Amino acid sequence: MKEKSIKLNAVLNVMKTVLSLVFPLITFPYITRVLQVNAIGKYDFSVSVISYFSLIAALGITTYAVREGTKYRGDQEKMNQFASEIFSINLYATIVSYILLFLALMFVDKLKSYNIVIGILSLEILLATLSVVWIYNIYEDFGYITFVTFILQFVSIILMLLFVHSADDLYKYVIISVISSSGSGLFMFFHARKYVQLHLVKKPPLKHLKPIMIVFSTTIAATIYISSDTTILGWLTDDYQVGIYGTAAKIYKIVKQVLNAVVAVVIPRFAFYIGTQEKDKILQLGRKLIDYMVAICCPAMVGLFCLSKPIVEEFAGASFGEAYIPLQLLSIALVFAVFANFFSNCVLISYKKEKIVMFATILSAVINIVLNFILIPRYQESAAAFTTIIAEVCVCVISAYESRKIIKINCTARNLISTIIGCVGIVICCMLAAKVIENQIYLILVSVIVSGLVYAVVLILMKNTVITDVLERFVRGARG
Repeated sequence: MKEKSIKLNAVLNVMKTVLSLVFPLITFPYITRVLQVNAIGKYDFSVSVISYFSLIAALGITTYAVREGTKYRGDQEKMNQFASEIFSINLYATIVSYILLFLALMFVDKLKSYNIVIGILSLEILLATLSVVWIYNIYEDFGYITFVTFILQFVSIILMLLFVHSADDLYKYVIISVISSSGSGLFMFFHARKYVQLHLVKKPPLKHLKPIMIVFSTTIAATIYISSDTTILGWLTDDYQVGIYGTAAKIYKIVKQVLNAVVAVVIPRFAFYIGTQEKDKILQLGRKLIDYMVAICCPAMVGLFCLSKPIVEEFAGASFGEAYIPLQLLSIALVFAVFANFFSNCVLISYKKEKIVMFATILSAVINIVLNFILIPRYQESAAAFTTIIAEVCVCVISAYESRKIIKINCTARNLISTIIGCVGIVICCMLAAKVIENQIYLILVSVIVSGLVYAVVLILMKNTVITDVLERFVRGARG
């Protein structure tokens, strides 16, 4: 199979991630004003309930399937059998998830007033299973997913503007949100025939279950340490503090998802090289990715830290102004989160070291929960952000240490130094802009443009291989 451009895949996957974030970003200001607080609360609570059952249905299938499936993509018969076994396991887990959800709706009194919303949202569980996104990851086909996502996001925004006009339209909004977030599942299921022929396997081999369950355990632990901040903050303080922290966390999550999208496209290629034991290509790809991550993540962290206040006030409004402090703290966690993702999913899991990832994640979850109970009563939302830094650092350090035992992937010294100097330039630009510009939107735009240019110039002058590589490819593309 002809290898696809990693840079093109990175662009497409970032586009897909951005598109998945565009819908809530565009609709959030409109929906909060139309549906009002009670309807929004009902929707958010229902989403949180569904997330647990979605976790059960998903297990650890995608991560495992991408790692193992890359070995078979050159053998159609083996690939068909492997994909059918994985899909069958996913389908059985989905059935179990729906049974548990039905029992919860039947016997948990708290959920009875949310039955309709939860019922509609439960379609996301089935659609996620049908999407067989792991097949597209194995074959590195991010173009189709991006295209379908774009169409559905566009259609969903139009539907929302046409049909959602008051709090009475909550159910319509829920349906539209399902179309936006998961509607692509149907299209992806049928389009997957381009790569594999799926059939139901009544008794999938048990050999798949152990590694899948290990990844599943890691996912549960990750969910706990990601969600425990908000849960404990709400338990120990009040809705106001949760709202402040939630706004900061939402902005942090958006930036992190975009950066992680770059890493996600490399995982299938990395796993393929490991499966074929091409160590030189593993090292080459790993080093290049590390250099790119440093060059992208560090300025993103510094920029987010410097511009946290105007970003919060423009995104959420002046009433959420206090959220800039936890956002500044969360921006520090950004680099550790992205590198932890690389070492965990790209290296350790590709080398079948799921147990190490599970240990690191569980340890981080425990530390995060303990620190939350100790610090939140006194420092509230700032404590929740601080414990996230500790959790991300913990996973990153353990994953990086264990990864280096397997394969030593280092950042180029010149690239690291030039990135640090470039980030100093970003800080200076943002500070100067804040002194002369009062309008928040203009401040953000000017700071991003000027600091971005200064950062690029520094990297060019110091011959950072990332910027020179990008410029060379741009020139070749312009000539060709």
